[in-house]
Amino acid sequence: MTSAGQSPRESRTLNQVVGPPSPTFSYGGGRGGAVAAPARRITPGINLRRVLRVGSWNVLSLSDDHRLPLLSGELSRLRVDIVGLSETRRPGSGETSSGGYTYYWPGMSNGHRVRGVAIGVSSKLQPSVVEVTPVDERMMRVRMKHTLGFLSLVAVYAPTEMRKTEEKEMFYAKLDSVLDQCPPRDTLIVLGDFNATTGTVRDGYELCVGPHGSGTRNTNSSLLLNFARSRRLRIAGSWYQRPELHRWTWYSNAGG
Repeated sequence: MTSAGQSPRESRTLNQVVGPPSPTFSYGGGRGGAVAAPARRITPGINLRRVLRVGSWNVLSLSDDHRLPLLSGELSRLRVDIVGLSETRRPGSGETSSGGYTYYWPGMSNGHRVRGVAIGVSSKLQPSVVEVTPVDERMMRVRMKHTLGFLSLVAVYAPTEMRKTEEKEMFYAKLDSVLDQCPPRDTLIVLGDFNATTGTVRDGYELCVGPHGSGTRNTNSSLLLNFARSRRLRIAGSWYQRPELHRWTWYSNAGG
């Protein structure tokens, strides 16, 4: 999760992620509103000396609760500790637990089951959660305590290439606003489905795109790369050599 020559506090990664404060959950406050919940006991935090598995997955739908045990079983099999989920299609905002994982999500406030994101946290790490902030059906933020400070996780689901440019620009403007709200000393991880590829040419993006980029760049690619560069984030999937099958959060049989 950290890059060479950086402490965990300084490292920032983009995935294609004196006493602790009382936990705050912003459910029930509408689209991004905050409502404090009763305080809970918080553990000393995630031990960064141990392996922490963080991933992202476009699940296409989690609209029904009966899908959760299957998802939790797969995450447990892969030993994933924290996951950012896209296209969850769950309305409203909430929290639920299933199969050793707790899921936090925001969705459409009008009850429509479209888009949606969520963050899943394993039960052993769930007590480290100190704040949950739904933004809208395309992004949310979860803050967790770790042994050296705090971890800010931002889950996203970006507009597809076919959407209008104005919608895409509004998405990244809102994402910038959400990241501005993250304390600067937090370890930052942005994870989810950006509907973009990095391409294989690193010119101008050497600090954010690694030697194992893939795909052909398009408009969404440019938006993602410019965002990552402006935020000094590394696109994690491009720094590791992996089979093509393991590069994608979702694959379209239609080739889109």
